[in-house]
Amino acid sequence: MTHGTSTLIVVNPTSGRGRAKRLAEALSLRMGVEGCRAEIGETSKQGDGERIAREACAASEGPPDCIVACGGDGTIQEVANALAGLREELGETCPVMGVAPAGRCNDFSRALGIPKDPQVIGDILLHGSAEAIDLGRVNGRYFCTVATLGVDAAVSSFVDRMRMPLRGTMAYIYGSLRVLLRYRPYRVRLRGDFGNIDQAVFLASSANTSTYGGAIEIAPGAVPTDGLLKLCVIDKVSRLRAFTLLPIVLLGWHRSLKIVRFIDAKGFHIEADETLEIWADGEQVATTPAKIEAAPAAVRVLLPPDSPCCVSSVSQ
Repeated sequence: MTHGTSTLIVVNPTSGRGRAKRLAEALSLRMGVEGCRAEIGETSKQGDGERIAREACAASEGPPDCIVACGGDGTIQEVANALAGLREELGETCPVMGVAPAGRCNDFSRALGIPKDPQVIGDILLHGSAEAIDLGRVNGRYFCTVATLGVDAAVSSFVDRMRMPLRGTMAYIYGSLRVLLRYRPYRVRLRGDFGNIDQAVFLASSANTSTYGGAIEIAPGAVPTDGLLKLCVIDKVSRLRAFTLLPIVLLGWHRSLKIVRFIDAKGFHIEADETLEIWADGEQVATTPAKIEAAPAAVRVLLPPDSPCCVSSVSQ
């Protein structure tokens, strides 16, 4: 089946040091060669991706068949918010979402099995399988990968402010070392279908996908097709212990530690004695208090046939 007879490519032209813009142009050219109409909408500031996608869906000629998010997890999150918000209103006429990874981390595309190869991305946009994919939601705002509170949120904030030349996991490692020099744990209260948690934590991450920060496996086993979030809670530790814990978490070996708990949840409320930032997909999405929940089958996304999230692949 051929998708995208009319396609809008929403691109952050600065993402990936210009790689996203080059990728969007290549995909637009490929779509044209295949007889499909493709337009490019460039973002210039935060929020543009969601606005451009929403305006395209409200156009008098009707919404495009496909809206492609071309860039990093932040751009993808904005397009996903637009489409998830419109899906109930538009029903089957709501555009399917395409994902063209070209950012620093690309954790959502990695979970979906979508590579960076422009040729393969073009094939997916033209002939991919449209599958229902879960998102997370915090205070009504959708996220694609992992919503974080605690040290990892502080690291995300640091990396975002510094605008370092480092990318992906290396940026996270450097940011972690800097943040841990002054970080102190905060007491939080979580209430959900799992019961209550009231304690100081090193971090509390709510995962729709298993990785964040450029393939850091914070929540092994989290998948965006089970209708659940996997909550990773790491207890309060000393600053010295935090430095020794860092490489363990980066390598995904923390799952066996006694100070770590993994909880599958449909949703929960989180509060803290102080107002704490919650980050997801490289963006600050909320502050405490917050309601964090799974949003099952929130968007339809074009996937390759070998994606771990394809119905045909899951059933095999």
